[in-house]
Amino acid sequence: MNRCFFFIAFGLASCGAPNQDHSSTQRIAFAINDTTEAAFPIDTVGPNWELVNGGERMVLERVGDGVFLVPVFGGSWTLDSQATVGFWTDSLRSQSYRVDFKIGPNTDLKSEPHPVGTWGARFGGEEEVTAQLVLEPSENGPTGTMRTPTGDYRFLSGTFRSGFLHLQTYDGAHLYCFEAEYRNGGWVNGHFYSGNHYHTTWTASKTKPWDNDPQIIQLNVPSEQLHANILDDYGNPFVLSLEPLTDQVVVVDILGSWCPNCMDEVRLLSELRDSFPDNRLISIAFERDTVPASAQKRLARFRSDMGLDWELFWGGRASKTLAAEAFPFLDKVISFPTTLFIHPNGLVVVHSGFNGPATGDAFLAEKQAFLHHFSND
Repeated sequence: MNRCFFFIAFGLASCGAPNQDHSSTQRIAFAINDTTEAAFPIDTVGPNWELVNGGERMVLERVGDGVFLVPVFGGSWTLDSQATVGFWTDSLRSQSYRVDFKIGPNTDLKSEPHPVGTWGARFGGEEEVTAQLVLEPSENGPTGTMRTPTGDYRFLSGTFRSGFLHLQTYDGAHLYCFEAEYRNGGWVNGHFYSGNHYHTTWTASKTKPWDNDPQIIQLNVPSEQLHANILDDYGNPFVLSLEPLTDQVVVVDILGSWCPNCMDEVRLLSELRDSFPDNRLISIAFERDTVPASAQKRLARFRSDMGLDWELFWGGRASKTLAAEAFPFLDKVISFPTTLFIHPNGLVVVHSGFNGPATGDAFLAEKQAFLHHFSND
């Protein structure tokens, strides 16, 4: 299950009480429905807001009177004059879609000791396990993530009280909430919410964790196929050479600016870049915006917010099929992101998916794999 595509219909969401950050005096509570909310600690940082999402902080820049810009994904918060109520507009959806919220005191909701481990998750009554819920030890409430075969749901945090679990996450593009009852070592009567527009059920049973080995295949590609068929700033097709120089690795990042797992992968690429200054780094984005001016505007914002200082091109419409067709040597793209490490001898290492920082050891395995493939040894 590829989070960036299978769950794209799920959109946003969250619920229950967050893993409280006691240094925050306020919180924002998104209204999922009449009885469910997604609440996160927030702080003011000068004129801006800072939201605490599990193991990370997100700064929203004030861009107008009561208007704050969501980083990377380009949505916005709009507050009333008292800064107590407002709504979140998700730029990845229609302008009519919004999630209301309230801002108030950060109440201290205690969490009881919670189960720790890994459970195989089934959604919507299906028999197939399509994800793994991973809960880590924590004194302040359950933390962890929901892993898929090609990525993860990033930082989940929440509470466990009287046998009931509440987990949530907000990355600026998605607002997810998982609720369930713990019974006989597993999770039953589960509900998954994505924003205020999607809901399904889920259950999970104890299982052995997936291994942490990244999904990698190796290809031997003739030099005449080492190129990409992509688009220029005006939407016209052109051919981009991917041939490396001697002692150089060309690293091609196939992504979408709408994809949170891609955001995490770009941050790792930025971290490794300085250690390999002779390598060529290229990002090729497949976007939901199909109008050239709109796509370029979104990519410009993505470049700015991510501090991306390497080549960034528009590949076309967001589609795994179209992404594969852009590269003569690929028969498929399994997920966004996909990373290609192209060596001077024609060896192409294809790395599919990305386990982000919330996955712990799996993320460390990703870092080691990227470090190894960045090298031309």
